[in-house]
Amino acid sequence: MRSATSYFNGPLYRKTLARFWPLWGLYGVIWLFFIPLNFLSTYFDRYYSSSPQLRLLTNALHLPEYVAPGLYFAAFFAILCAMAVFGYLYNHRAACWTHALPMRREALFTTQYLAGLSFLLLPQLAVAALTAVIEVSFLPMSNWGAALSALLAWLLAMSGICLFFFSFAAFCAMFTGHILALPAFYCILNVLADVIYTLLNALMTEFFYGYAGSPGASQVVKYLTPAYVLQDASRWWMEGGFASPATIAVYAGVGVLLTSVSLYVYRRRHVETAGDVVAVSVVRPLFKYGVSFCSGLSFGMFTAAFFGWGDLPALIPCILIWAVIGCFAAEMLLKKSFRVLHAWKGPVAMAGVLLVVCVVCLLDLFNIVGRVPDPAQVETVLVDIDMGYPYDGGQMLSTDIRDPGQLERMVALHQAIVDNRDNEGRGNDAESDYISVNFTYQMSNGSEIKRQYYSVPVFAEDLNTPGTVAHTMQQILDDRELVAQAYRFDTFLKGGRLTGAWLDRLTNEKGDTEYNIYVDDYAQELWDAVLADFDEGTIGVRYLFDMDAERKKNTYRADLTFSLTLYQRPDGSGSAQVGPGNQDIDRTLTITLTPNARHTLAVLEKTGIWEEGYSLDSPNP
Repeated sequence: MRSATSYFNGPLYRKTLARFWPLWGLYGVIWLFFIPLNFLSTYFDRYYSSSPQLRLLTNALHLPEYVAPGLYFAAFFAILCAMAVFGYLYNHRAACWTHALPMRREALFTTQYLAGLSFLLLPQLAVAALTAVIEVSFLPMSNWGAALSALLAWLLAMSGICLFFFSFAAFCAMFTGHILALPAFYCILNVLADVIYTLLNALMTEFFYGYAGSPGASQVVKYLTPAYVLQDASRWWMEGGFASPATIAVYAGVGVLLTSVSLYVYRRRHVETAGDVVAVSVVRPLFKYGVSFCSGLSFGMFTAAFFGWGDLPALIPCILIWAVIGCFAAEMLLKKSFRVLHAWKGPVAMAGVLLVVCVVCLLDLFNIVGRVPDPAQVETVLVDIDMGYPYDGGQMLSTDIRDPGQLERMVALHQAIVDNRDNEGRGNDAESDYISVNFTYQMSNGSEIKRQYYSVPVFAEDLNTPGTVAHTMQQILDDRELVAQAYRFDTFLKGGRLTGAWLDRLTNEKGDTEYNIYVDDYAQELWDAVLADFDEGTIGVRYLFDMDAERKKNTYRADLTFSLTLYQRPDGSGSAQVGPGNQDIDRTLTITLTPNARHTLAVLEKTGIWEEGYSLDSPNP
């Protein structure tokens, strides 16, 4: 005896496939040109010097590389397929007629869902079969295993990606009754987490001095932005396969879960909601206040930036006004009417909530600005610090710091910046300057703290005052180990070889400044001399202020630049020798010359450039 309950209707499935054949036909034709026809074209191309079988095998082994760009085709066609198979939900007459058929809603949903998914999977399966025939026909049997394995990897990965994106499109289709709202919701929800995170980040950056985002939240946002994480997961490495096949499998599983939720919503969806922007009543408030929140932050900050209102008292009213406008706009979409002024309570409540949030941020009740970690709880800190003057290769320090003493100096600098954040405008131009500092702390409990400070004012009168930015920075500049890391003396030559050296800003006999005076034959001697002078503290001395009298007295205008060639292997390691597949990379390092650098000046004397009429001028402006 046949069951009275059916979850699939064959005639409807075939009718849907036949009705929308141009859609899945176009998707199949695109992949047909990308893979099998491309393979045949490469195989029969007479202009290649390599053998046809080698070319075909190379294409076959690199086939999974098509997954990363292919996911965008899948995402695009997924929404078109959902609009096609569930289009009857968005027209009142079609919705009533379809649901009057002698089929349960479970059967209707399952049949249309499988039909839409077939629009993506069946063309891929056909393309894979045709590609397999080509590979088996033109490749030696010894290569079949590798070629077919790569083909199977492509098919499985693309099938999992299609399953997720179409299920997500079907999920969106259940919550709207308007055909144009479906692609809008689909696109927005695919990037909504990233958009909200960016808006909140921008808002908190305005309120909190030095705030640079929450690393933990950014990881969550990454996984809530499917295209971003799937692109990373589907990168193909010839030796190791996909970067993260488990991630693709997880998203395919999420697609199955979304399908179950979609069926649940579909069973309870009212036919009368056809034509509504939001078809499910419980989602309407979320849509309304979500539009208000996003419009308040995005348009509010844009308006303030457009008019140049950089202070918070001007930003907050802009946010509140646009939040109210966004709330009324969402109400218009939900009611399908412009007569929504009577619904003033919702916009006022939303403005009140945002006002409370802004006030809490303004008062910094959670002490985000003043949070400076305890050095004892910091495992390592990645710093990017402006190391003052002169303008040479040691101007920026970018390194990981683990040494306890250096960690304490960095935390002390962070504390000084926070404590003296209201000092901008004090002093005069001749006695002040600015630095920029970025901190990324890795804490012992596994958490991470990031802070970014741009244009931090430093004042010459504070150099001898403990606790000030100038005093703390001068201690860092006096740390020769940190200065050596800024110049990269320990790592510059690693994996490479010196290929040249030259001098800039020398004065010729006519008194003109000349550049690119090459001393390549003495490159290694000059490098050794610079290291000797640095160890003696006569070169690479950093100054906090450009107009420092000591800097003008002990620094030449001329710079000595070293060039290095590094041959990077395909695995990312460095080599000083040319090899198959190595990539040629050039590096340079510039050191400003000083009158006390006796070793370096002695080598320059040997080069004979002074006899050619060149000279060093001091001071360095």
